[in-house]
Amino acid sequence: MNWPSAGIWCDEKKNRLMPDQPMPATNPVSVVVVCYNARRTISVCLASLLEQDYQGDWELLVVDNGSTDGTIEEIKRFGDKHDRLRLLINPQRGIAISRNIGWQQARYPLVGFTDADCRVPPHWLNTLVCGMRDYSVSFVNLAAVGGANAPPLDTSNFYSALALFLNSYLGSHGSIQGRRFSVDQPARHLPTVNVLYKKSALQHVGGFDVSFYNIGEDRDLSYRLQQAGFEFYSIAAATVTHAMRSNYRSWFCNMFLYGKGRMWLMRRHPREIESLLLLPMVLTAAFALAPLFWLPVAAYLLIMFGYSLILSAKQHQLRLCLHVSALFVGTHLCYGLGEWYGLIRQRSC
Repeated sequence: MNWPSAGIWCDEKKNRLMPDQPMPATNPVSVVVVCYNARRTISVCLASLLEQDYQGDWELLVVDNGSTDGTIEEIKRFGDKHDRLRLLINPQRGIAISRNIGWQQARYPLVGFTDADCRVPPHWLNTLVCGMRDYSVSFVNLAAVGGANAPPLDTSNFYSALALFLNSYLGSHGSIQGRRFSVDQPARHLPTVNVLYKKSALQHVGGFDVSFYNIGEDRDLSYRLQQAGFEFYSIAAATVTHAMRSNYRSWFCNMFLYGKGRMWLMRRHPREIESLLLLPMVLTAAFALAPLFWLPVAAYLLIMFGYSLILSAKQHQLRLCLHVSALFVGTHLCYGLGEWYGLIRQRSC
């Protein structure tokens, strides 16, 4: 297989798909995976993608963002065995620009995204394409369908507790990304960890805003698509397994980044501000002034412990209660600290 050099791209014929155009179940699809130093997880991701039971034409594009740990060699190993896989090299660092390269080079009118640390079930692609076909009938401006992601179950107490935490309103604010809903439903946002877009919708809004670099680029895209009149739908059966941050330190650091990104999104899209998402800022201020606000702080801790106890008891996993409590408190505080940081320090882009 011939691998393209950095900065050299083939011109592809654009195939625009109108929102109200009916699609067969075997509509051709491009799947994009962006990676950077993902040697530890990329093999599992690619193996699961290449085992899809989808009967239509589809391709797999892997956009490497300058890996130096052997990731590229591992991708080429798969590419030598599977003609549907294409490797694209993007020397310019950034998830947003790498995702743009992926969908712009896609040959087909539907473009799916997942992450290099995800494992998708064999029916994943077929489920998303059927969902896109079925819901496009009722939602003529449908831009994307997608689903949830869940940590690997029963691999550690941390991941088991994280699954309980995310599958709750106080843990994920009802986000499709964290909650695992039992029925399909409209969504306000679909994260790129598990989504299928109409390429024509991405073309309509210009794709991902590269100024967001590595944080908030998919949420910003959702805002702009909604402002352009497009809609999203979540598919309950399309959940993927995501090797998320695997310990408290890395998880809380990532929540700080998410909080920072949330504040930058609020600056860019002030009409989309959700007041509930500002509560972590209030919480961190209360903890900082604990001698003055010891009663509400104590009440918050007690409520989080009680809520964690209920969640753990419902799943017959009382041993996870303290782990879930720690995730609630640590996530809320780190997210709030990130929001304060994003408020004080404006983005340099």
